[in-house]
Amino acid sequence: MSQWLGLKSKNEFKERMKYSDEIIQRVKDATDIVSVVGEYVPLKKAGNSYKGLCPFHSEKSPSFNVSATRNGFHCFGCGKGGNVITFIMEMEKMPFPEALRLLAEKANIALPKQEENNRDLAAEKVRERLQAINEFAGKFFYERLISMEGQAARDYFKGRGFTKEDAVKYQIGFAPAGWDALKIVGQKAGFTPSELLSAGLIVHNDEKNSDYDKFRNRLIFPVKDNYDRIIAFGGRTLSDEAGPKYLNSPETLLFRKSECLYLLDMAREAIRQKGYVLVVEGYFDALALHHFGLENAVATLGTALTSQHGRLLKRYTTEVVFSYDADMAGQAAVLRGFEPLIQAGLNIRVLVMPDVKDPDEYLQKHSKEDFEGMVEKAPGFFRWWAQSLKKKFQGSPVEERMRALQGFVPMILQIPEEVLVQAACSAIESELGLDNRDLLTIVNTERKKGVRKTVTDRVELSDANSEALPNAKPLFGVGDLQMEADFLALLTEQNGEFVPWAVNELSPEVFLAENFRQLFEELSAGDIKPEQLNQVPELEPSFIRIENQSEKKHREAMLIDLAAALKKRYVKRQLADLKNRQAEAEKAGDVQQALLLAQQMVILKRQHSQEVESK
Repeated sequence: MSQWLGLKSKNEFKERMKYSDEIIQRVKDATDIVSVVGEYVPLKKAGNSYKGLCPFHSEKSPSFNVSATRNGFHCFGCGKGGNVITFIMEMEKMPFPEALRLLAEKANIALPKQEENNRDLAAEKVRERLQAINEFAGKFFYERLISMEGQAARDYFKGRGFTKEDAVKYQIGFAPAGWDALKIVGQKAGFTPSELLSAGLIVHNDEKNSDYDKFRNRLIFPVKDNYDRIIAFGGRTLSDEAGPKYLNSPETLLFRKSECLYLLDMAREAIRQKGYVLVVEGYFDALALHHFGLENAVATLGTALTSQHGRLLKRYTTEVVFSYDADMAGQAAVLRGFEPLIQAGLNIRVLVMPDVKDPDEYLQKHSKEDFEGMVEKAPGFFRWWAQSLKKKFQGSPVEERMRALQGFVPMILQIPEEVLVQAACSAIESELGLDNRDLLTIVNTERKKGVRKTVTDRVELSDANSEALPNAKPLFGVGDLQMEADFLALLTEQNGEFVPWAVNELSPEVFLAENFRQLFEELSAGDIKPEQLNQVPELEPSFIRIENQSEKKHREAMLIDLAAALKKRYVKRQLADLKNRQAEAEKAGDVQQALLLAQQMVILKRQHSQEVESK
């Protein structure tokens, strides 16, 4: 069985192989994909399928297609597709075994014991061990908070406006001031120093060859995943003079800062109900909002917002309201968060709080209703940005304000929908006192040039922790992947009778996507049968497209045309590679090598022309 049947990585393949194909198929057959998807997306019947707005990207017209007959889904807008298991994996960010278990439970199917090899078992045991350590540490910190030695921490927490009930609800804790309190108790409980190091709870001193607790004399905030499991900790010093104000756990097997948001586990339902998420910078800001009943708030964990954060939030809402600190650092963080959120299809607004630095301080002085009123009036991202520049350009000549418009262009070019582009341009020009649609003209001109600079290129912001914003052209695009997927899907026609012809016609090298290339290699070697391609979620969009958009009598011709296109693309890339190597040889003064490469190009072109003519 191909290592790519239904999965995006080798690790996921290993997870999948813990269960037999029979049990996986049994769960899929017992599950109504329309009902499952319908819990997340309103669906309407459309012919043999169901349609709705895609949960993976922003759209106004439904292009998300669910096929009950094939038990698969596909969005013709963004290209996302798969089966009922991969849908749950995407929506709930679950690994394969957990998604399978969830669906099996709904279908009342008892899963057999997993068939794990030694390496898988060892890796799973490490994760389970880390989880146990985190739960142990969370209990340890909480017990210290309510003990005699936690009096100062309790006073501090109370002084910030929180209650005993808050401490219990959010499992707030206290790390004692000593150097090895957790280490000693953890070892007595059976956890080794190596395990405590792996969990990020103790630190090793190379000079002294000793270990000490990472969190000392700090108020502790447990960070949880979506399943209420502690995966990391944050710590706030009780005195601003004692080291860095905040400390976070290092990244571990369980914890990735770029994929986690504080209190998201408790905010999900409120986010769905309210229709937007409040994103703040700190633990106390998020806690303050929850304390006052604004439970749709989450906080970043000492890192800039990333594309993973954007995709994560898109599962629950289409709108983000920033409520960052009012200082320059807070404004810079909002600017950095724009691109990953807009590319995830999220609408962005920015809350401006007068005379206070953050939501925590505002709620100490004002009511929940006052805060909600400000949220309702929060301007869209571009109007907020233009307002922040308004004072700077107030009274400036029109020419100077016109030059300022250029700074907005790279960010506007990230907006996917034309109506939103026009709205952004209108908001910026009205705030700067320019109402002649010059900005839209500039944007359209730049768009025609194909200019798409990253946000940070123009606003000159940098952050060692922020995710890179790639500008490089991808190795292949959506059209390339669709062509390869359609070709493989068509090989299942007529009980796979076209496979021998395809193997003779093409080499695996014509496939750019590694998973498709390996599938074709295994078909060629006879390691998998053509009908097993029906189990590959990455091919599901092609099966749905072929089923809905082509008649059976035309599919052989489609296969032949796709084979020719794949071969032509392969030759074109070979020629481009030879041409680049020839240019490098000429630049290096290697005339003999340059001539040899030129001859190879001529031979390759001739061979391809002869093959085309023979057909």
